[in-house]
Amino acid sequence: MVEQSLREWAAKLEKRGEFVTIDKEVSTKFEIAAYIKKSCEVEGPAFRFTNVTDHDMDVIGGFYGTKTRILESVGVETHEQGVQKYIDAANNQIEPKTVKKAPVKDIIKTGDDVDLYDIPIVHHSKDDFGDYVTGASLISNLPHSGVRGSGIHRMYRQSKQELTIWAPPERRIGYAYRVNQDKGESTEVAVVIGPPPAVTMGSISNVPHFVDKLSIAGGLQGSPIETVKCETIDVDVPAHAEMVIEGIIHPDNLVEEAPFGEFPGTYGPKQMCPVVEITGIMQRSDAMYHTILTGFPPTENNLMNWLPRSATVRQDAERAVPSVKQALVKCDPYSGGNGMYEAFVSIDKRLEGDPKNVIAAVLGGRCQAKYCVVVDTDIDLYDERQINWALNTRVQPHRDVITFPTMTGAPLDPSGPPRQSEKMGIDATVPLDGDKFTFSRVTVPGSDEVEW
Repeated sequence: MVEQSLREWAAKLEKRGEFVTIDKEVSTKFEIAAYIKKSCEVEGPAFRFTNVTDHDMDVIGGFYGTKTRILESVGVETHEQGVQKYIDAANNQIEPKTVKKAPVKDIIKTGDDVDLYDIPIVHHSKDDFGDYVTGASLISNLPHSGVRGSGIHRMYRQSKQELTIWAPPERRIGYAYRVNQDKGESTEVAVVIGPPPAVTMGSISNVPHFVDKLSIAGGLQGSPIETVKCETIDVDVPAHAEMVIEGIIHPDNLVEEAPFGEFPGTYGPKQMCPVVEITGIMQRSDAMYHTILTGFPPTENNLMNWLPRSATVRQDAERAVPSVKQALVKCDPYSGGNGMYEAFVSIDKRLEGDPKNVIAAVLGGRCQAKYCVVVDTDIDLYDERQINWALNTRVQPHRDVITFPTMTGAPLDPSGPPRQSEKMGIDATVPLDGDKFTFSRVTVPGSDEVEW
């Protein structure tokens, strides 16, 4: 069973030594992020910081810093189970349940009582523009699809009652903003901090814009996400969040922000971003501010993409051929992988063109990968040595490497145009008319059984 609040999950982690309280005084500038970064590098614990300089509110973070906890956040034990859980959640959605009372409504602030400087928003990386909200699930009603949309977007603290939002135009909240902007209308948005783990992981699922991600979250959690109405905007939000910041994105108010340390491990460029006017705040009486670390791998953001992007790769590949055995995005942030740019698929090849169909489907699909490698079923995608061996022994560049012109995808890649990239696929399968023995892997019988 997936925990129905972040603090429930924290209590579970604490019992097994994976949630550590830091009583030492720490600053929101770099020091909190430093703990989380170090923990991500050594697969360490999540944290609660109880003595934050100039703030009465505690900060929590690091929950999504290991693969094991990523799997636990959606209630599974293996990557394959996690991929299937996302697919099942999309096919068997559980709609949210509206409730009248909720912990997140313990304290309600409006008007002059709203002050973002009361919140210990964290300054993460060395050259970041300033303090950024990074772990919130943003929720808004989508005019273009008629459903509620959610996603995780960075937000810069612009002033006491203003945040900026970077929401790319192909993402649902960014698209909603632009649809409303064309009509001269504002967009209401709720910034949900510290929601249940299934809400966070559902927010980064890759589903069409007409699908309510809170229903995906319900499928991941295995029960309805309880929601309540916001106080100053017409948006429903998770009842068991730590805090909800309510705001309005006006169509004609943009400011320049960035740089910001992004998931590829590079800084995003300066750009014009819409301003969110904060109209109210709801929070628990003992609310904790939740931050998520992004930046040079390994960070939480790199690891979080592992499951939902892998599910997308599998679904896109299966649309091309029905014989997919494994599919995943490379999530080895300890070697620099960012959990998005590299996709791998193993198939039972029946036609010589099958790998190239898979490559085209994946690179043109929703996972936004930059590279796609297709291998035979004798290659275990969870063993990077086997993938590299296939690349070395089964690929001839003139025959097996194909490139694509500039396409949408590979977001925040500094080597290409904004949110676009040229792409490359590699067919690392054995030719159907090839001598199978020639391409077989050399083994030593019993080598996995001996001991000394």
